[in-house]
Amino acid sequence: MLEDERHGKKSVITRRAFVFKSAIAVAALGAAGISGYSILNDEKTRLFLNYHRMGHCAPSVMETLLEMNHIRDHVMVKTAGALAGGIAGPSMECGALTAPVMFLGYQKGIPEDINDKLMMIKQVQSYYNQFYHYNGSAVCTNIRDRHDNGCWKAISGFYDIFMDCSQHPGKLSSEAEDSYFLLLNSFKGNDFHCSHNVLKKMRSHIDINRDLHGASWPFIGGIAMLNHTCGALAGGVMALSFSLAGIETSFFKVARMNKMLKSNDENALSSNINEFNNAINKGRELGQWFHREFGSTTCLGICGYNFSQIKDTVKYLSENCMGKCLLITEQVAAKVESMIL
Repeated sequence: MLEDERHGKKSVITRRAFVFKSAIAVAALGAAGISGYSILNDEKTRLFLNYHRMGHCAPSVMETLLEMNHIRDHVMVKTAGALAGGIAGPSMECGALTAPVMFLGYQKGIPEDINDKLMMIKQVQSYYNQFYHYNGSAVCTNIRDRHDNGCWKAISGFYDIFMDCSQHPGKLSSEAEDSYFLLLNSFKGNDFHCSHNVLKKMRSHIDINRDLHGASWPFIGGIAMLNHTCGALAGGVMALSFSLAGIETSFFKVARMNKMLKSNDENALSSNINEFNNAINKGRELGQWFHREFGSTTCLGICGYNFSQIKDTVKYLSENCMGKCLLITEQVAAKVESMIL
């Protein structure tokens, strides 16, 4: 029971009533934000509202970035949905990391010039490194388990880090820049991009446009050449999310889901609990399949080469590992197709 003190008198209300009234207040604030952004220009206020009406990190972060740039694009929010809880499972990168990476590609578009490609790589690598430093990890489960507020810390702290890295990216070593230059030119000459190759094969099922290609570009080489989660897997998850995700907008459903999560209810991620859950579950299923098929979910684990080192890039190209990567994209596209039909 909780005490409510008004006009010098004390009244007693139940916790259920207190939670209900709090939810009403949040919903009212949400309605104000939806109808009149002029009173909610702070990104943290927007992020708080988006998170409490969507319930998952990646789509909430994507929606906030779109709002802060005066863009309405429900397709991009849907496409980011399955990135929540790790790109394809909790052992992979947090959605508060990958959704801004996706937004940067969406905002900038597909880089054509080599210098533009290197600039985007620097921006993403800077964000990845600073996000890692701020949260102590880039991996979903590590952030979530670090302490009770780990997820909210990652979500609420992303914006300042992202803006700083977008505007003031760090530098690449001369060897890394030369290695990326060689690899990117070879990719261009062979019309190869791991995420794009997956998406192109999905054209008969989803509307593949330049926005989606732009949003997926930064996942090249295991997220901006960092050799982490394979771009083919990231592209596959994006295709699944594009096809299967709904958009959750209910403060009450999200509150119920969070209560279930805190009590370790195994049904918390059921598709009827949250509109994003089906896509998230399918993304995890794809990640498990990918690991079984290829032995790892990272570029380094699959190919064994560090793209920031010239000697490794030369070996990757001379041993036709690009051909191996192309086969992986074909298998991923076929798997995703079987999952959405």
